[in-house]
Amino acid sequence: MQRFDRFTREGGQSKFDAKVIFNFGNLDKSTKSHLKNVYACVTLEIVVAALGAAINVYLKSSVLHFGGLIGLFVFLYMAATSQNSAPPLKRMGYVCAFAGCLGLESSYLIDYVIAVDPAIIVTALVTTSIVFVSFTLTALYAERRSMLFLGSILTTALSALFFLSMANLFFRIPTLALFSVYASLVISSLFVMYDTQLIVEKKRLGDSDFIWHSVDLFMDFIIIFKDLLIILTDKEKKKRRN
Repeated sequence: MQRFDRFTREGGQSKFDAKVIFNFGNLDKSTKSHLKNVYACVTLEIVVAALGAAINVYLKSSVLHFGGLIGLFVFLYMAATSQNSAPPLKRMGYVCAFAGCLGLESSYLIDYVIAVDPAIIVTALVTTSIVFVSFTLTALYAERRSMLFLGSILTTALSALFFLSMANLFFRIPTLALFSVYASLVISSLFVMYDTQLIVEKKRLGDSDFIWHSVDLFMDFIIIFKDLLIILTDKEKKKRRN
């Protein structure tokens, strides 16, 4: 793209202009403002989820591991509330409660990873952030609506992956389980591009519900993070066995 070919000259040397990367000239002011709100919400949700996970790792409460089930009910209630049916602060509270419940549910996996190597958590978080930002920028710089075709493909792949995972509950094949995690990682990464462009199009069509829009990207981030935790932990265990 032309924006990546622009350089400023200093002392006869080419220097990349970082401002060009974050210019987003293809987005109008209203959409840019909307995306800022979306990513602010996503950041808050990630922080709340991290706090939820940290609390349960410290408390080691088996009851709080059912936070995912509580989060499901919060999610369903949240889905039933529209932008105009509840104040933004109240709806943000629902979203944070949902994020916190996911954090509680994820604490079992994080506790297991800590027992193997705590450094894996940092590596997974940094890698997830890089993947998330990279695919987000790709979607924002790509031609308008060019990623929306992925919707049906990714939904089909996700459905197939679900049935594959359900079948493996009976067969218990480790290789198949690990394949499912890798496939989930790829699907979730591509969903970041799809969801980003979908949010932009929804905004252009008049949907300004940035709180609800943030949930899709938050879920993408969490799934990528958990998949990387599993993959990196598996590699570390294999390395130690060898």
